[in-house]
Amino acid sequence: MKLETGNWKRAIALLGLLVAVSFARAGAFTGPDEWRLVNTNAVRTWQEAQRSRASATFKVWPGVAVDVQKREVRLLAEAVGHAVGVTTEFLLIGPLSDRAYEAAAVAVAMPGDIARAVESMGLARGGCVGSQPFRFWPVGERVTATVRRLDVPNAVERPLQTLVRDAAEVGPPLFGEGGLVFTGGRWENGDCQTDTNMPAALISLYNAGETVFDVPFQVGQSEVYGRLSLAEALPYGALLEIVLRPLEADGKPRVLPLRVVAAVDGGGVVLTCKGADGNVSHKAGLADAVTWLRSQAETGRELFVTLGMDDALPLKRAADVARLFVMMDGKGLKLDGKMEEGLFPRAFIPLEKWREREGRNPQPFEVYVTQRADGKLAKKLVFVEEDWSVEGLDPKLTPHEYPFEAWEELPGLVNKAGGADNNVQVLFVFAPLEMPLGCFMPGVRAVSDRFSVVYVFGG
Repeated sequence: MKLETGNWKRAIALLGLLVAVSFARAGAFTGPDEWRLVNTNAVRTWQEAQRSRASATFKVWPGVAVDVQKREVRLLAEAVGHAVGVTTEFLLIGPLSDRAYEAAAVAVAMPGDIARAVESMGLARGGCVGSQPFRFWPVGERVTATVRRLDVPNAVERPLQTLVRDAAEVGPPLFGEGGLVFTGGRWENGDCQTDTNMPAALISLYNAGETVFDVPFQVGQSEVYGRLSLAEALPYGALLEIVLRPLEADGKPRVLPLRVVAAVDGGGVVLTCKGADGNVSHKAGLADAVTWLRSQAETGRELFVTLGMDDALPLKRAADVARLFVMMDGKGLKLDGKMEEGLFPRAFIPLEKWREREGRNPQPFEVYVTQRADGKLAKKLVFVEEDWSVEGLDPKLTPHEYPFEAWEELPGLVNKAGGADNNVQVLFVFAPLEMPLGCFMPGVRAVSDRFSVVYVFGG
């Protein structure tokens, strides 16, 4: 069948119109907007090819498949179509995300299904920043990622990070040979909240609290903005196949979670290190235990340490241990959360300038604990009232003291002193350096539901 000259012209004009519409659509992503699948037929063909291979060792979900034996996850995505240099906060987002304007590509598969596929390779979900109190590092096994254009014949796989330019002149790139952290996204009652909760991030280039994959650094959203940009202009809707593979240390899981408890033993401090199974992995004096921790890191393991202090430990010793672990944080190990009835290590090493009430905003609640001559503890709560009605830029501060006997009284005194409208969630505790933690930690625990941030000052 031949087209007449007029029909040819109309067909060419229609094709030009379609191309123009595509480019207009690509350029429209400058703010939150819905993404619509471009390559419906190609995606259907790819999906059917994967389903034809389905077996006990080859599992398939819409837009993603995993070869358990090869330990490879393959997933489809479509390029957003941004120009080179566009600021990029996400390499990949889920299909229901409205953040295409700040992403390189949009996945066909749902984030939850991609997480399930990765789990099928034997990689456990980790945890996003903020997925538990005082989690400041993304936790999880590492994966490498490659990308291949399916719309270009004989295109080869290349590292996914080649799509991003890192403007930092010093230090390692945020997304480099160290791969990505499989945090697994955020889940509730078996449902992946990342599927529908914005930004529905699959590969975030900053520490997002719900992303399925994160960068292995501590980096906030404001730090990424302007630092990372698109290094390559992919056509709007270009069909991509992304392959994820485990990046392991000698074939073993990279993540080594440890619960470390510092306690007094004779005249020194002993650290007891327990693994995820609750069994003791190592127990030794402070120096020997730190050497053991370092040896674990040198084998390629990534140590995520939850540090606790025994109640018999004097405050000074607790501060010394906390200071040591904070120094090592990010340099051989990563501090991860706190014990159920304990404090995050930084609680024991507050800045000295915080003792001065002037300039603190808001004013924290204060608890003072001392030991009387008869050996009993003297306790008092101090609430610092702020009067902003006075002249000047600073409020008038008036401390109100509330002595009490039993720690059980503290929650009621806090409510009485602060009033029903007070939402301050910071508590400062002041105690002698030689006082055992057990002398004041019962009080901290009594108000733990109210105060999410606690600092302990010695002296």
